[in-house]
Amino acid sequence: MSFDTIARPYAEAIFSIAIKNNAIMKWKKILILINQIIACKNVQKFLSGSLSPNYLSSFFISVIDEHLDKYSKNLIKLLAYNQRFKVFGNILKQFLKLEASHHKIIIVQLTSAYILKKDEVIKIRFLLEEILSSKIKFIYKINSCILDGIIIKIDDQIFDFSIRNHLKQLSLALNF
Repeated sequence: MSFDTIARPYAEAIFSIAIKNNAIMKWKKILILINQIIACKNVQKFLSGSLSPNYLSSFFISVIDEHLDKYSKNLIKLLAYNQRFKVFGNILKQFLKLEASHHKIIIVQLTSAYILKKDEVIKIRFLLEEILSSKIKFIYKINSCILDGIIIKIDDQIFDFSIRNHLKQLSLALNF
């Protein structure tokens, strides 16, 4: 079972509570805060041990108590009891997808081999918004390993216009 599969019901439940209480932004901030704490190397060592769920949840709650309400405290207790802190990054990612979907925003990741000019990025963004007939949240990354060109990722679809991909396709066609 993948981490996304495990994380999805948690994210959906959290998002449902956030919608019900008109607190999407509040929950987003709490989830990001918890994720930042989990990302710390010392905390990861702490989480990988054989500590009791009560101790783990007490630790988290004591660290960020002033930012938590009864629902977020219950979430932390549930995560500790079910040993789900290792999938928390996936829970956050799923929550952010639900938020984007709720606001009718599509998340698009653009990766290029080198820094694109600002007007090139704007043209790509405008074209994608026109094609998708939706607002997009644009994530732009640089990865020199793709040699040249761009890769566009929309949800689970990948459009690979990189030189590396073209060379790979050519190699497959020539049976190399």
